[in-house]
Amino acid sequence: MGSTSFISDEYDLLSASKAALNSMTVSPAKAAAADGVTVNAVSPGTIHSADLNSRFREVDLDRGLPVKDAPCEIIEHAVLPMLAQVPVGRVGRLDEITGTIAFLASPLAGYTTGMSLRVDCGLSPRL
Repeated sequence: MGSTSFISDEYDLLSASKAALNSMTVSPAKAAAADGVTVNAVSPGTIHSADLNSRFREVDLDRGLPVKDAPCEIIEHAVLPMLAQVPVGRVGRLDEITGTIAFLASPLAGYTTGMSLRVDCGLSPRL
């Protein structure tokens, strides 16, 4: 049975690709573990970028919100609740993703393998 809208189709494809990424992480992690190699994946949520800021401004203008020339944090605060219910009420920052990757690449994560870490503030549904 097909989806009824483009957004549903896009979400279905994203969900399927993330599930595949999770599965593709486990097998190589098991195969490489005896050699002391860890294999993990990072699944980021929505991360702040210039493109996202532009899109938020478009939504702001389309919906007639009174924050046209406001700083991006104000626009994000106004627009984000219309698009997603992010528990912390903001999008992620790049340093939050790179920090996770730095941890996984460090000796501190030597016992962490076969994991897909979701860095999305709990936005993604759990399998």
